[in-house]
Amino acid sequence: MKIAAPSPPRPLRASDDRSRFDCGRASLNDWFCRRAWINQLNDVSRVNVMTAGDMGLIVAYVAMSAAQIERAYLPKPQQRNRPDPVPVLLLGQLAVDKACQGRGYAADLLFFAFETALRVSESIGGAGLITHPLDDNARSFYARWGFCELPHDPRRAMIIRMADLRLSFAERR
Repeated sequence: MKIAAPSPPRPLRASDDRSRFDCGRASLNDWFCRRAWINQLNDVSRVNVMTAGDMGLIVAYVAMSAAQIERAYLPKPQQRNRPDPVPVLLLGQLAVDKACQGRGYAADLLFFAFETALRVSESIGGAGLITHPLDDNARSFYARWGFCELPHDPRRAMIIRMADLRLSFAERR
């Protein structure tokens, strides 16, 4: 299927048709269809979408929210002088429609999440951006972009520190 180049990420709207989105993973499709708008309305998370075409076909989405992790989940060198729990931002969901996978849209959304996390951390602070990969493929994707395992977290979360993001983005300018 030929799909027009997508828009930059923008906030999810009530009028967006989420029912046609299919990333190939039922849990992500179901969350997006049934929960994304409710969470956005209730200030639980912020969902941003990339759309294509005149009909606004949703080709990808990312959801982020505030979060915290236990200090003990961090690697030992990062535990020192940290509050408990440690404030972080959560990249809760990131998915690309099957028809658009392999075109770099996941990386586009990840960079959007990085920029958003940096912007938010300037106002409210946060030690890093965490995510909970659903499988080893997702874990490998996040590792390629600098996320590290939280060695003691039972949910096997991954984190990229704000300091590392700040440094990485400073090098790009």
